[in-house]
Amino acid sequence: MGRKKLNIGENLMEQTLHGDYAFPFYLTHEIISDYDQNRFECHWHSELEFTVFNEGKMEYQVNDTIYNVAAGCGMFVNQNCLHTGWLYKGTDCRYTVITIDPVYIFGYENSTIETNYVSPLIESQQFSSLYLDPQNQKQQQMIHLLLEVHALYEQKPTCFELKIKSRLCELWSLLFLEFQAVTSGKETSYSKDIPRLKQVLNYIHQNYSNKLTLDELACSCNISKSECCRFFKKVMRQTPFEYLLKYRIQKSIPLLMGQELNITEIAESIGFISASYYSEIFRRLMHCSPTEYRKQHSCRSVKGEV
Repeated sequence: MGRKKLNIGENLMEQTLHGDYAFPFYLTHEIISDYDQNRFECHWHSELEFTVFNEGKMEYQVNDTIYNVAAGCGMFVNQNCLHTGWLYKGTDCRYTVITIDPVYIFGYENSTIETNYVSPLIESQQFSSLYLDPQNQKQQQMIHLLLEVHALYEQKPTCFELKIKSRLCELWSLLFLEFQAVTSGKETSYSKDIPRLKQVLNYIHQNYSNKLTLDELACSCNISKSECCRFFKKVMRQTPFEYLLKYRIQKSIPLLMGQELNITEIAESIGFISASYYSEIFRRLMHCSPTEYRKQHSCRSVKGEV
């Protein structure tokens, strides 16, 4: 299990720069086991994200939809949509992530391309994601275009930026047709679950070190306790307090890596009522005690493995 983490702000927005004004394109190679607890944290960003899965399997969640993905398939995640992913039944997964600013497609504000083909898709509440199935001819074309983009970026031939944009525009035309097919004839319905979820998660992240009640979580987004539990479990597949416990354990890891605080002090600093309860939850989630974890990683650090 790795220790890699995304740079995520308190509102769950990823802080990493995905390209820049000159070239609003970003490509990275990932291995799910490189991440802490074999999962990348739930987050969102204003850029569009395409993923090609190269080896293995993993589970990938966008808003309240969970996909079982495997080598050869792909994924599109729309802007501002919450997404996370984790190890599937002990099988590791290698994947390539391509992140772009929509401006790379439409060129300039209020252009015909933006108005007719980009804004309707990225602003749709019905099109948070699209699983790219290699058995589907059009979606296989999209995967192939993503692989071409990957090759162009790695090899960087003359005019590679233009060639990448050409492939992405072709990809977008196929994606737009999929968008039309998915949303045609459907009434627009805006789900309040995702904005509410962001509010509750933000409240947890800011107050995890304090005693938290369900009343407080519900009040953070002005809803009832039952509704808070309902939508949280629907989207996150766990209760608010299961998430809170996992988040506290996650926050304790850097403290265990240092030697400044003892176990009791760490437990108190992250909101646990006692060191014994902290140790119980830590063992349940991490399969070892906090003391054992500290010793293991202290030894690795001394040996230069970390």
